[in-house]
Amino acid sequence: MELLVLPSFLAICIKLGIFARYHGSLRRENINLGVFFLAVMFLNIAELLSIKAQFSPNTLMLILLAFDCAVIFIIHSYINLCLEYSNFRWQTPRIKIALNVVLAGMIVAIIFNRSVIAGAEPSSYSITRIAGDYYFIFPLYVMAGLIFAIALLFRGLKKADSNISRQRCLVILISTATPVVMTFIVFALMAMGVAINGAIFMSLSLTVMLALMVYAEEKTRLFRLLTFVPYSRERKFHSELLTRVTNFIAIDDDPSQQQPLQLKQMMRDFEGAVVEHVLGYYGGNQKKAATALGVSEATLSRRARALPR
Repeated sequence: MELLVLPSFLAICIKLGIFARYHGSLRRENINLGVFFLAVMFLNIAELLSIKAQFSPNTLMLILLAFDCAVIFIIHSYINLCLEYSNFRWQTPRIKIALNVVLAGMIVAIIFNRSVIAGAEPSSYSITRIAGDYYFIFPLYVMAGLIFAIALLFRGLKKADSNISRQRCLVILISTATPVVMTFIVFALMAMGVAINGAIFMSLSLTVMLALMVYAEEKTRLFRLLTFVPYSRERKFHSELLTRVTNFIAIDDDPSQQQPLQLKQMMRDFEGAVVEHVLGYYGGNQKKAATALGVSEATLSRRARALPR
């Protein structure tokens, strides 16, 4: 097997594993994420077929068109995901209609008009496109779509209606860094004279991005992800609880040789940490925090007053 095939083949295997494990999130819970998954999968398959391609000119052109159409669908579904996660409400129906019109126009232009992609030819390890007079439309669509989507995510970090939406915006931003970093690494290697085709690693980096996005669909998994993000509230809370648990379970074989664990104090400390975290999550709103914890507002208020200042 050609070594160049390995990244693409590995990416397909990972995506099959993602679908087997989280198909519910892709099929029912979030249609935009499902479209994103399919687009990345088709890109991966087209990329795999393009490596060391030994096909007729018409087949080469078909593979290249499939690859570019997959890129367009990836950008389209990514923008829709960012619209959803950022809770963007201004003229959203009209924006989505405009996005669908642009999507249809790009697909028609690429498939039926040779002024965008004039042709395809094999290179030493992949398929190279022959750019038409209006090929600039394709990278312009990709760059404009990415900029718009990332701007939506940054807006969502500050203005989204819910904490979960803001958390998902953060995870999507972090996941987007994966293909961006991969692109920079490829450019750096090329600048050092290393013969490398960045396209063969793009599906692998997009797969990592997809895995993070799918994993973050469920709020418990989302919290787990955020515990790995430096300086996040979730990481701070998780580290605090982990430190307390470690201190409490580090007991000696001979109980007389250690300080008593003070079980009641331990439970008060845990309760205080949880109350502080939930209150912070709801911006100090005691009514919401009390509902989430299943206690009365009076009880929560009493616990909150007992927190260290």
